[in-house]
Amino acid sequence: MTKSKDDLRVLSDQALDAFWQVVTQRYAEATTGDLAPWPTIQLRIAAENAAAEWIDNNASPLTK
Repeated sequence: MTKSKDDLRVLSDQALDAFWQVVTQRYAEATTGDLAPWPTIQLRIAAENAAAEWIDNNASPLTK
């Protein structure tokens, strides 16, 4: 049950927002939210790939 690229982008964006919320709560003393472009791209790609694999391996085609 592979999701579309757009669906995976939205899903990974939401998941990464939650991830960064936890990071910023844990390190409240941080004064900026900078992350270099290449690690940002790698993280997004990894999140999309992980979500796609998880969906393919775990989501029943009969459920939505």
